[in-house]
Amino acid sequence: MTQAEDRKLTRRQVLAVALGAAGFAAVGAKTVLGAAKAQMKIGCGTVSFRRQPLREALERIRRAGYEYVESQATGPWCPHVDVLKDDPQTFRKLVDNLGFKGVTGLWAGGDMTKTIHWAQAAGIPVVHTGDGHIADSVSEEDALKQLRDRLAGILEVAEKCQVYVAIEPHGNFSLTADGLKKIMGLSESKWLGINYDTANVHRVTYAKNAPGAYGFRIFGRRQDEVATLDGVADRVIHVHVKDVVGTKCVALGEGEVNILGCLRVLQRHKYTGVVSLETEGDLDVDQTQHLIETSRAYLVRALS
Repeated sequence: MTQAEDRKLTRRQVLAVALGAAGFAAVGAKTVLGAAKAQMKIGCGTVSFRRQPLREALERIRRAGYEYVESQATGPWCPHVDVLKDDPQTFRKLVDNLGFKGVTGLWAGGDMTKTIHWAQAAGIPVVHTGDGHIADSVSEEDALKQLRDRLAGILEVAEKCQVYVAIEPHGNFSLTADGLKKIMGLSESKWLGINYDTANVHRVTYAKNAPGAYGFRIFGRRQDEVATLDGVADRVIHVHVKDVVGTKCVALGEGEVNILGCLRVLQRHKYTGVVSLETEGDLDVDQTQHLIETSRAYLVRALS
């Protein structure tokens, strides 16, 4: 991907395209990876090295000591997986050969049905997406009805494939506990859950005109990342741990996000799934390598 192509689409634009094409996707359950141990699992997303080839991204993450990894099918933003062209078995073999214990999730960037089938074939238990943005002219009731209709077909496929669909805080509803509860209430399917993102929710607390503040409608009461997580922790099946200063990603514990507070909420709710480091992939490779190593050390200390 060239720098010019990289500038054409932001990550949120890629996700919005995916939602417009296929509705949304969400993650699985507290036992998605098997909860033989009470300890949370520590993972890292290849998106941190989104400008490098998949193999290099995986090698660098493994070199940093991570045993779990996740990837994205959100090209051109993060083109590490193309569900229309890539062989899921080849992907899985690469991951296994590098010594990872598991792939925890896959971000969808297009056809949800194809992404879910690809994830099943690759042994990936969870497919992530957001809820997207709605026009100011659309009422809350109508927006929820549209989401319900989209989810119905997606969750039928998810159930057949035994793959979880996880909603990540990205849009009008999913950035508050009130909104996430409304989304979770749209279906009784056990294959629907939440991929909680600490920094995305933190930015809800920014003043209206502050750098990084959201410019779209947000339904529900705005709370910080700890209070919001506490309100929906029983539906969380995957977690993105991300720390920021403004909009810039930094190593965990070095920014504004209350990462430790979120981890304590997860422990209190007996969450034993993965906490997966995520950044926007904007730093150079050496800076990113240092960030993921520092962040892993932070998580090991925090969870010990």
